[in-house]
Amino acid sequence: MATTKPVIYVEWVDAVADAGWATNPKAEIHPCVTVGFLVDESKDALCIASTLSINDTNARMHIPKAWIKNKRRVVIETKQRKSKRKSVPAVGTGPDNNQVWTREG
Repeated sequence: MATTKPVIYVEWVDAVADAGWATNPKAEIHPCVTVGFLVDESKDALCIASTLSINDTNARMHIPKAWIKNKRRVVIETKQRKSKRKSVPAVGTGPDNNQVWTREG
């Protein structure tokens, strides 16, 4: 594939719908997490697809920006990038055995 779209991680809230009789219903929203290819963005919404092909996208989600709580780009590590990364000591070795290694992109 010649060009790829950026991959993003989005935390957002969704509306809840129900039907039928209820006594004292509670107002609620549902927290959601979506990861996918950012295929379009307007001032009001993001469009994220789960699948890309040469000219098309599939399984798109349109999320209103007002519902987004957090978003960040996901860094996909390539072989070239991995070869330039510093090696991390094996578990139980190294100067500080209690250190937790994490990586955010």
